[in-house]
Amino acid sequence: MKTMSKTAMTKTQTRKTGSLFLALLAIAGGLWLPASSRGQEKKAASVIAGTVFREPGFALPGAVVTLEELEPAAKGKRSKPQKVSSDAHGEFAFRLPPSETKFKLTAVAKGFTTQTKETAAVPGVRVDVFFELKPESR
Repeated sequence: MKTMSKTAMTKTQTRKTGSLFLALLAIAGGLWLPASSRGQEKKAASVIAGTVFREPGFALPGAVVTLEELEPAAKGKRSKPQKVSSDAHGEFAFRLPPSETKFKLTAVAKGFTTQTKETAAVPGVRVDVFFELKPESR
């Protein structure tokens, strides 16, 4: 009969305990997975993004773009208007909750005429909106 040293027995017990711990962790981990991983699909956010240009097609940084909800998404509650400034490349973006909602976007820049457009947000889809602002006539 083969006898094991005390060190060898401790290593064997550690391996068994470690394997059991990993198995339990894997089972428990399945309970904490996101709903989309367990078969319940979670809708992706809506994104409305775009670029503000000035004539003759150059980017317009610093333009203020306002996003206003035209139709309430849920239970008649309208969200507050959101504002962002276009970056150095004239680009802007709004990340919105996943709902099909119609919006009005307005681009304003000092020395240029204001432009307004309407669009609809779609869950999981990026909607692009482009503005070309013309210089104000004096």
